[in-house]
Amino acid sequence: MRTRLAASACAALLLLTACGGAAPTSGVRPTTPAASPSADAVPTSAPTTATPPPAPAVAEGIDASHHQGPIDWDRVAAAGIRFAYLKASEGTGFVDPRFAAHRAGAARAGLAVAGYHYFQLCSDGRAQAEHFLTVLGGRADPDLPPAVDLELAGSCTSPPPADELLAEVRAFLATVDERLGTTTLVYLYPAFEDRFRFADDLADHPQWVRRLGRRPPAREWAVWQYDDRGSVPGVRGGVDRNRGTIPVGRR
Repeated sequence: MRTRLAASACAALLLLTACGGAAPTSGVRPTTPAASPSADAVPTSAPTTATPPPAPAVAEGIDASHHQGPIDWDRVAAAGIRFAYLKASEGTGFVDPRFAAHRAGAARAGLAVAGYHYFQLCSDGRAQAEHFLTVLGGRADPDLPPAVDLELAGSCTSPPPADELLAEVRAFLATVDERLGTTTLVYLYPAFEDRFRFADDLADHPQWVRRLGRRPPAREWAVWQYDDRGSVPGVRGGVDRNRGTIPVGRR
């Protein structure tokens, strides 16, 4: 996600028609009398075919911040984008200057929308959560859970050991989840995941996985970021493109 789910699944309905045989010709008797069913015969039933569960609906989305500048959200919605994750905050003090306008505009255009927080690796997790909650206005968005963005770039050069950092991330998640009654989506940038290996530790939270290109990520995902320079009407320049299952991690 650097600063830099709508195709819904369709179930096909098969209409079956029963074909009856023609009545026997008048005066023709069967050469062999019909056999009476044996008392010992075990009735058999026609095999049944189980109907597979429907695949989860998948929607197109973007994530954006002030780096995209003003966005024409009506054009974005008309282009088939159904959800947007918007940078709200970073660390314990930064507020994205376009978050409020982006949030309101995207919601008015009919998109599912939520904010995300860019986590500073050397800062207290609970304090970051309180800052994020303040920027969100202490309320969860109705259609999507909030998200936290875990990356190496733009943070301290000497992060704490993995166990200490995981404890701070856990403190952030526990605070946000409890206050908003949601399960926060976790974005793990590949370089961050390669270094800290948090995906398994945070598997109790839905995950936002970055894998650029057409091939989906190998691990389970709720949101898949497949392009970091996508073109979307209504957005100037490149923007992150995502696919998400619906609902994306709501409890």
